[in-house]
Amino acid sequence: MREPKRTRLALLALAGGIWLQSALPAQEPAPEPEPAQTTSSAAGVLAEAADSGSNTAPATVTNEATAREDRPGRVDRGPLVSIGHDVELKAGDSAEVVVVIGGSAKISGKVRDAAVAVWGNLDIQGEVGDAAVTVLGDLKVGPDAKINGEAVAVAGKVDAAPTAKIRGQPVTVDFPTWLKQWFVQCVLKMRPLSLKVGFVWAVAGAIFLFYLLIAAAFPRPVAACVSELARRPATTFLMGLLAQLLLPLVIVILGATGIGLLVVPFIVAALMFGALVGKVGFLEWIGFQLGRQAGAQGLQNGIVALLIGGLIITLLYLVPVLGLLTFAIVSVWSLGAAMTAAFGGLRKELPEKPAAPPPGTGATITPGTGPVGGPEAAAPGVMPAASEPGASWAAGGAAGATTATVPLSPPVLPETLSYPRVGFWERMGAGFLDILLVSILGSIVHIAPLGFLIALAYFSGMWAWKGTTIGGIVLGLKVARMDGQPVTFPVALVRALAAAFSIIVAFLGFLWIAWDAEKQGWHDKIAGTVVLKLPRGTPLVCF
Repeated sequence: MREPKRTRLALLALAGGIWLQSALPAQEPAPEPEPAQTTSSAAGVLAEAADSGSNTAPATVTNEATAREDRPGRVDRGPLVSIGHDVELKAGDSAEVVVVIGGSAKISGKVRDAAVAVWGNLDIQGEVGDAAVTVLGDLKVGPDAKINGEAVAVAGKVDAAPTAKIRGQPVTVDFPTWLKQWFVQCVLKMRPLSLKVGFVWAVAGAIFLFYLLIAAAFPRPVAACVSELARRPATTFLMGLLAQLLLPLVIVILGATGIGLLVVPFIVAALMFGALVGKVGFLEWIGFQLGRQAGAQGLQNGIVALLIGGLIITLLYLVPVLGLLTFAIVSVWSLGAAMTAAFGGLRKELPEKPAAPPPGTGATITPGTGPVGGPEAAAPGVMPAASEPGASWAAGGAAGATTATVPLSPPVLPETLSYPRVGFWERMGAGFLDILLVSILGSIVHIAPLGFLIALAYFSGMWAWKGTTIGGIVLGLKVARMDGQPVTFPVALVRALAAAFSIIVAFLGFLWIAWDAEKQGWHDKIAGTVVLKLPRGTPLVCF
């Protein structure tokens, strides 16, 4: 058993014996104190001393009163923790442990466990039951001090008196001056740059030269990032945030497959390069915005805008706490701009869909040849009667050649071409109403798995029955298949399960609706469906 533990047990046993001994005679009434008599006696002594002219009696009384005041009761503070303030443990007081962050500590009493000071000094004049440690500060041990553990100073020094009792050897862990300055001025103050640290400016200058090289070598990707930031700033930030949140999940999934580990380095390299290009675009975007606000046409140059944006961000990097926050926001926004620009370029490369023919077009019929462009030929000599409404005749250039324009009925277009598609916010409004309804039903059941089954049955059943839900009926929304076929129960079930997957991956499947050209979420793409906005008056609840 260690010596401190033995000391603790002895102290506990001694305290228990003292308490037991004092508790037994406590049954007898104790004599009441006589403060008035004592005061009168003291007053008499003072009067006698005044009459006799002697100075010894008052001095004796004063010393006795001072001695009573200097003997306060012992204070046990328990764990003593302070952040940003100095701490002093006076003589006669004790504490379980002393931890000070951003301040110094002076210990004249007794600490039963360790004493630690981070970013401050530690002055030991009393007793410490375990180790005394300072980080980024000095450790001073007085001549009458006792440390029952080690004395450690990290990035500081240990100053111990020759008569101090230290059980272990004093340990000093020192770092180079430049590293210590960087840690104190940048890390602890939470900012990337500091005027007191020289080497960080050399690193920042090299990085900015690399940004200039990227701007000159890849002007089109940088311009695409600037365009996305100007058109959709909120979407780009959200895209970057989702990318950083989902990257660990994607790496874990790929790592679980085994073979997917080969793809992870390429994904990380692509994201790093995209973040660099996006950072250049972000700096140029800031410069362009300031140029437009100032009305200076000379600032609408890519390199000039990059210099201005870099200067603004550099000034923000110098501010404590705000510098680190700015760095995090810029990193997320830059990655989002690059990813949004990449998806935008991918959509432009996809083939355009053919436009639907306008309704009410007619067909020109020439006898013997059939309708113009039609696959079938009309029988020779068969002409629509002149008296038929809508029939018109025109004489051809050759003998006996006549043409007729016959009106055709308007083609029946599928629902996906007849009604507009619903955007993100309307779909989220309908989903909120549905989730509220399902939550009420789930609260009645009080079992989480059954609550999920209720939600699955509600959405898949409503989609298969009416093509919509209660929230969709309120807002006039309907789910339709891309191929024009009705939404069957298997399709609805697949869509519901895919919607659950879209929620699991940090709602990315639903947020995809906001920037998708077809306004489809992941569950829509998996099930081959879209959500349409029906005109007012269209019945959705008819049986």
